[in-house]
Amino acid sequence: MIARTHGVLGIASLLLLLACGRSLPDSYGIYAETNHGRVLLEGQSVRVAGTMLAPIPGVIGPAGPECTSLRDFIVYKKDVQPDSIGLVRLDFRKDSDVRNIFGVTHTKVNLWVPQERVQVEVKPVETRRDMYLIVPKQALKNGFYAVYIGSFGGEFGMGGPVYDIVVGSVRDFPSYHAAIASRQVEAREQAAALLKRMNGFFDSGNYADLADVYRPADRLMSDAELQEFVSGNKTWRESAGKIVSSDITAVELLEDGESARCSVRTTYERAGVQQETVLVKRIEGRYFITDIR
Repeated sequence: MIARTHGVLGIASLLLLLACGRSLPDSYGIYAETNHGRVLLEGQSVRVAGTMLAPIPGVIGPAGPECTSLRDFIVYKKDVQPDSIGLVRLDFRKDSDVRNIFGVTHTKVNLWVPQERVQVEVKPVETRRDMYLIVPKQALKNGFYAVYIGSFGGEFGMGGPVYDIVVGSVRDFPSYHAAIASRQVEAREQAAALLKRMNGFFDSGNYADLADVYRPADRLMSDAELQEFVSGNKTWRESAGKIVSSDITAVELLEDGESARCSVRTTYERAGVQQETVLVKRIEGRYFITDIR
């Protein structure tokens, strides 16, 4: 719900602005009063996932600025009804069950969607037509927020663009594509480091620290499995020779969000170039190789 105040409160809000030495913007726009001063929020378009019967509107990721604290907003736009102005906190939604003409289906969303309406007071500034002061009733915690004009919540963005800002760091609220790119870089770096150690075991024949690198099927090998693995590697090394180079050529992130399949171009002294595949997975906060083919 949005609280509207008129008359005395509107004058009081203006007097508060002036008493604090705050100027009023001269140009139309949506502004945020932050620890960095007043910033103009450019706004962004809304994307829609889901189905026609159950649309899920959201935004790709932060397009506006970041700050460490935020006091209030100033909405200065023509023909805006005060009860159409609102503020929400956004959260990332990966997927969702949605209705369609055949029933219910599971679909990818990968958007930042309205999670919680923030309680605000909307105070008109009496000496400025079309200007409103938007004051959150509680201090905004770190998060990704958006000011909207028009319908919102389940109909997010149907009334036009939204104006977002991050309290905290924008790095904590990446778009789906940015998050995927970051995870690919992380998986590639971790896989390269693990392969380097694994290749060292292969070339030296010393597998004492293998459990720190290799967890087939996400678990430690039994003594019998370890002996079989070491024996197989010894046979292959005698045939193929030591490893000359090992380069990751592609990284594919898997649906579980913890694993990546890496294509590897390995060159051996005698066997030459071999195309191999390594599966890496994050287990209890650490990456391990869980499969080699």
